[in-house]
Amino acid sequence: MFSVIRQAILPVALRKLQRRGDLERAGLLIESLAKHWRDSQPFQLLIVAPRNDVSLLRTSLPRFASIEVSVRSESDFFSPLSRFYLLPGWYKQQMIKLQVPAMLGFGGFLTLDSDVCCVGDFDACTFVENGRALSRWEPKRHHDWWKNAADIVGVPYDARTHGLSVTPNILHGDLTRQALVHFGKGPFDSITSLGFQVARRPGSIAWTEYSLYTSVAELKGNLFDYHVHWDPSYFHDTQLFSETSCVWGADDFERLAQLPNGNDPGGKFIIVQSHARIPLERVRDYCLSFAG
Repeated sequence: MFSVIRQAILPVALRKLQRRGDLERAGLLIESLAKHWRDSQPFQLLIVAPRNDVSLLRTSLPRFASIEVSVRSESDFFSPLSRFYLLPGWYKQQMIKLQVPAMLGFGGFLTLDSDVCCVGDFDACTFVENGRALSRWEPKRHHDWWKNAADIVGVPYDARTHGLSVTPNILHGDLTRQALVHFGKGPFDSITSLGFQVARRPGSIAWTEYSLYTSVAELKGNLFDYHVHWDPSYFHDTQLFSETSCVWGADDFERLAQLPNGNDPGGKFIIVQSHARIPLERVRDYCLSFAG
């Protein structure tokens, strides 16, 4: 099902008050990918943004020979009358990660956000084992969205099981398409159906892209045709993500920044929360200090 993973999708919406900061974060992610990508063919990063942000992103992001960056407008994938534009921003990013890879016929791909940095060397085969992806998992009992998604999809909810965790992660275009088809039956398209579920659950998270993807694949019985089971994934020598090297706050950063980073950070990607308001140059020094 998976042969190689050399594509990624990154939704970006430049906020008015932090426009330059959002742009610089995306640039740092690209720089970190260029440092750690170890394949003979370029890594392909697709950025999807609101139409008004496309020009600035295309002209301002850094360029590296090993990273092919393509910036496309949301309007390339969602019609002007789509209910996509009525969704809250967080749900818009989720729909982008489901619909765009399905429309473009992606195989295996990475999902990324601007808060993510690459800190470990990888190539197109690093996260593939016997045709399945070494993705990132989480216990379903940790988040209410797993029960909500199970109810929406029509699959039994079992708090003892695990599902694919939040960004960064590895998905497959076959299963994003499968999830959308599941919700596109009847008189409404998938976005309208899912938007209705958001409206029905005010104050709670109705679904995430990963809970829908996992739950529909569970219903169809093909989740583990594409993904290595969570048990071996948690203890595998190759880890997509490192919790121990992430930065969630300013105090956290001051502690981590003092540690020697020449060794393995514990995973290939980390998160440095933008809400921590750490100056970007300090974030850059920290993220690029890992030898890989």
